[in-house]
Amino acid sequence: MQKLETLNYEEQFRDVVISFSPFVLGSTGIVQSQTSLKVDTYTLACVPYQISMSRVVLIGAFSKDEIVYFQRYKGSLAGLTLSIQRSSAKEPEKIFCRCQITGVGAMKGQDHVGLIVCDFKPIPPALAQVLGEHLLGLETLKVRWQDYKDKPIQVSPENSHRLGYNNYAVMNAGGGPQKLALYSLAVNRLEFIMPFKSPDLALGASVSVNLYFQKYRFSVNGKIEKAERLPTGVQRVSAAIDFSPELCDLMVGFYSPPKPAQKAARGGT
Repeated sequence: MQKLETLNYEEQFRDVVISFSPFVLGSTGIVQSQTSLKVDTYTLACVPYQISMSRVVLIGAFSKDEIVYFQRYKGSLAGLTLSIQRSSAKEPEKIFCRCQITGVGAMKGQDHVGLIVCDFKPIPPALAQVLGEHLLGLETLKVRWQDYKDKPIQVSPENSHRLGYNNYAVMNAGGGPQKLALYSLAVNRLEFIMPFKSPDLALGASVSVNLYFQKYRFSVNGKIEKAERLPTGVQRVSAAIDFSPELCDLMVGFYSPPKPAQKAARGGT
């Protein structure tokens, strides 16, 4: 049954490329710091950068000479070891992957960061299941996004506590970063106040907002749908935002009823 499920995951998500983020790491349980690639007699400390059902892109700190040296191994077989920390396990699970190195080079603009591309030969069933369950969970969050959109939450002390919101948000637009006073948020919309010295925002302008929560620190992209200057000089803004798995995951936690506390067992005779 597990093999059949794995094959279904590989077929369903064959062309999906996953870029690593705190959300992805939490969802998959992959421990970046415990990743290694065995090439010939060398064991390289790497970090997963992107992954799919067919290949993985690794990054590592390499000098220019080291990058040139390891380019000779293009086309060679290698062994990749990943660590998966499952919530139900005390110790990480090791997954070994047979790979073929298909590319070695420097990251654009980062001379001392190397990229190593490896094709799975084939992907281990355990890893395919981890990735498949993550992507299936992402599809579920997109369904929940439909349920939660246009349902704003007022940013009160109580709600901030429940969401784990650190009451800190910064928007990058036009004249540089601007600190925001967020007063309402939904999975598809942010409403906030900007300082009186902030530049006027045009309707339809693209913006990126960095949000700081205890669980995640992430960015959301969107467009200005309303902006007005109040008599005090501050600017009240509404921005429609794109789907964010981090924000939707936080909303699931907010709307989910708390689990009842387990009663302690009573002893007796």
